Amino acid sequence: MIDYNEFCQKDITLRDYQQLAKEEIFSKWNCVDNILYQMPTGTGKTRLFTSIIRDINVWGLRHNINYRILIIAHRSELIEQSSHSLDKYRIKHGVLAGTMKDKRDLTQAIQVASIQTITHPSNRCLIESLQFDFIIIDEAHHAVANSYQKLWKFCPNSKKLGVTATPWRMNNSGFTQLFDAYIPSMSIKEFIQKGWLAAYQYYSIPSNSEIIKSIESIREFDIEGDYKNSVLTQVFDTSKIRAQLYNSYVKNALGKKGIIYSISREHSEHICSQYRSHNIVIENIDSETPAKIRENIIKAFKNGDIDIIVNVDIFSEGFDCPDIEFIQLARPTRSLVKYIQQVGRGLRKNGNKQCIILDNVGMYSRFGLPDEDRDWESFFYGNKIEHSIEKTNSRNKGNLKACQNMDLSEGNEDMILIQNFDTSQISKQENFTQTLSIPKIYTQKEYKYHFSITSKQFNSGKYIIEENEEGFFIVNTRTLSKMLLIKMRTIRGGIIIVSKEPEKKSFTIIKTLSNSTLHTPLSYIIGTLHKEGLLLKFTSFDKSKINITITV
Repeated sequence: MIDYNEFCQKDITLRDYQQLAKEEIFSKWNCVDNILYQMPTGTGKTRLFTSIIRDINVWGLRHNINYRILIIAHRSELIEQSSHSLDKYRIKHGVLAGTMKDKRDLTQAIQVASIQTITHPSNRCLIESLQFDFIIIDEAHHAVANSYQKLWKFCPNSKKLGVTATPWRMNNSGFTQLFDAYIPSMSIKEFIQKGWLAAYQYYSIPSNSEIIKSIESIREFDIEGDYKNSVLTQVFDTSKIRAQLYNSYVKNALGKKGIIYSISREHSEHICSQYRSHNIVIENIDSETPAKIRENIIKAFKNGDIDIIVNVDIFSEGFDCPDIEFIQLARPTRSLVKYIQQVGRGLRKNGNKQCIILDNVGMYSRFGLPDEDRDWESFFYGNKIEHSIEKTNSRNKGNLKACQNMDLSEGNEDMILIQNFDTSQISKQENFTQTLSIPKIYTQKEYKYHFSITSKQFNSGKYIIEENEEGFFIVNTRTLSKMLLIKMRTIRGGIIIVSKEPEKKSFTIIKTLSNSTLHTPLSYIIGTLHKEGLLLKFTSFDKSKINITITV
């Protein structure tokens, strides 16, 4: 029987909470097949599951098992993001999506696919023949859709991992019909306090404003239970409210780079006209924007040539731009998922930035502030424990009314500061760069550690040998300082064996795929460490002397 704990490797490219999450996921797979993991927007879900894939791949190589792994997403941005992350780890893969036909390669054991493509009737034979051993679902709050449920039918024996920032459903029915276990991460507040997410200032209209009263009076909803766009347009796409949008931007975020969430394409165009009349460089994107034009707009935005992008649910998921300085909500929603995903776009860490959130439609009065301590586990189980978002809202409203400096006069639509999450509240970030010591000639910029395989400790536990993308290093287990032994083309997977030769006062470093291949052509000697007094000197496999000495 496989012990999935054995798959998990130490990955120094991960933050501490990501490594702990990975360990917990592998451990939980020993008990259940289907896991849902919750992690806030901007905290590295893609990097986490890419590391998990790397570990599965490496363990398979060591045991001569070619595991088939499928990564699923529902948007082209998410598919491209996953593929790019796999490329960073140098993990070979194919892509099954209409937008990336040039990367289609069915010979690869790892595939990134759109849910629309992989479950299309024409591909039924394809997914059944591939029989994936592991399936990872990005933005897994969508997994309850019929198209996703086909994965459980077509691949009943696979281990599945769903990752999402928001395990919540509009009808509060939960996720237990698909997932056997739920694993939470820290709250948004904790991530900000530890320095992994950006601090923010939250501005909004008062909770008893006329705009909020108008929203609460709407009784027409779409098939998903959200407000009908046609009704929202009638209420909010007016010259008066668009002027209020612009005025709140000028007062609180003028000159900053940001995203505005609108109701419809027409609403976006009207907002753009309002801002352009004041010489603001602004563009709009929606689902009908041609791919090439969308790509050019996003590129210009990231380069700083565009100040603001207005969008209709395009940047709610799968869009990463750390230097976003403000988010403006111009569209009401009944979806907690949309709210958290949208404000989360501005919380990605970028230096010491403090994001400005302009909530022009009072969504905090329904959902609470971004750092609210939400009971995601209750949402995961749904109606079984009779928990609803409305119960949380009643608590939020009571807390919010107690905020200081709030003018709650009848009909007041002026934006007020609801919360100031000051950077002084943030503790010093415990990043691995603070404990990682690299000789000056090898800078962090030069070395980007895409993967890491380590030997057992040797020399009385003082050292380990580590292989990563840039070569082989000797690591001091006490100080975690590294020193390059040799920069060479590395071989994926395998293990590193350090064998002691007492009579020669040296250690031989051997790279092999597994213990069973130790004395075969699949293994080779990297080099030797010679002990001379209190020094270790390294000689590479080709006998060339490396001018590195290590005091023991």
